[in-house]
Order: sequence, then C-alpha cells, then structure tokens
Amino acid sequence: MFSYAFGMEKWVNDQLFTGPLKFTFVSDFAIADWLNSEAVEETYERVKESWLNDYKAFTEVVIAVNMLSWAHHALKEQGYEGRDEFIALYSDLYYKAKDDFYARWSEDQEACDHFFEMTD
Repeated sequence: MFSYAFGMEKWVNDQLFTGPLKFTFVSDFAIADWLNSEAVEETYERVKESWLNDYKAFTEVVIAVNMLSWAHHALKEQGYEGRDEFIALYSDLYYKAKDDFYARWSEDQEACDHFFEMTD
C-alpha cells in the first residue's frame, strides 16, 4: 500500500508538477484510493475539515486531487483497468475543492493570489 502511494506521489511530482509541495495530500489520497473510492471521499471530507482554514494547505488539496485525476488518466492510457471511476471521482473532487476554496477565501486577496500562482 505505501509503495503504491509513494509511487503515485513520485509519478505526480515527476510528471505533472514542477514545484515542491509542502504537504502530503497526494500520498494521503493515494493511500485512500488504494483502498476504494469511498475512502477517497472520506479523506477529502477529513482534509477539508482540518485544512480549509489554511489557504496554502487547501491550495495543495486542490492541486493534489487535480493531479491524481490526471495520474489515473495516464494509468488508463497505459492499459490499467478500473481507472474511470477514479478519474471521475478526482475530477469531481477537484471542482468541489475549488468551490470550497472560493467559498472560504474569495474575499482574501493574498489567498487568491497564492491560489492562482500555484494552480496556473
């Protein structure tokens, strides 16, 4: 399980993101998706509850779920079965996380600037 999460995190960092992430959200979600889609959804709710009030951390949550959607898409392209469920799940979580971020931080210019810098 942990080698799966580490492998997913390494692939995401190598292929999709050029800057260092400060939090372990990619690994946290990768461990959850090794279990099942319900675990991913539960992980999102726990992460949201714990980190939504930290705009830098929650920006990385948005990045993590977006990157994992792309990672599962890449796995599908390589012939791995059963990726569609996770592609859709992480895509939905990406839009939900963005909405949650905006609902909490849209009035804070510093938070929005950081978000746009990191996600653009």
